[in-house]
Amino acid sequence: MQEWKRAKSIAVLLTLVTCVGSAVGQAPASTTTLQNQVTTNNCSAGEPVALNGTVNFQVAVSTDPTSGANSFTVTASNNLTGVGQTTGSNYVASDSSDYIVSSTQNATEATVEFKSDLTSQGSAPSLTLIQTLDIVVDVSGNVSAQVTSNTTQCGN
Repeated sequence: MQEWKRAKSIAVLLTLVTCVGSAVGQAPASTTTLQNQVTTNNCSAGEPVALNGTVNFQVAVSTDPTSGANSFTVTASNNLTGVGQTTGSNYVASDSSDYIVSSTQNATEATVEFKSDLTSQGSAPSLTLIQTLDIVVDVSGNVSAQVTSNTTQCGN
């Protein structure tokens, strides 16, 4: 009898692990590719930088049981390289940030600023990259997003 209970417990545990593993593997995501997008430079010591790479978006959705409002947590992460348009220096940016948007609607849109370090790989000064992101999410976890502007400012 004890063996049967142990086997049943193991079967239930394996089923739960399989279900959780499947749900995690199916996380909604969206990727925006930047190809030679040149930043607007707002730094006297900086330069415009031509960016290449990706900005990835993932979303998690929850509902507040009291208010019924949907909470959308969006994680944006970039993996970019760049070439300075004045010095020819190489730059890299690899950062992430979370944004939380609440709405009583099944879908919502947000425009956010994503700041990351744009690190010089040479003698040019490092900069701060500010990307304006337009994000649309829904309660099914779908996310679509685009980068609407790229600006460089003097680094920290």
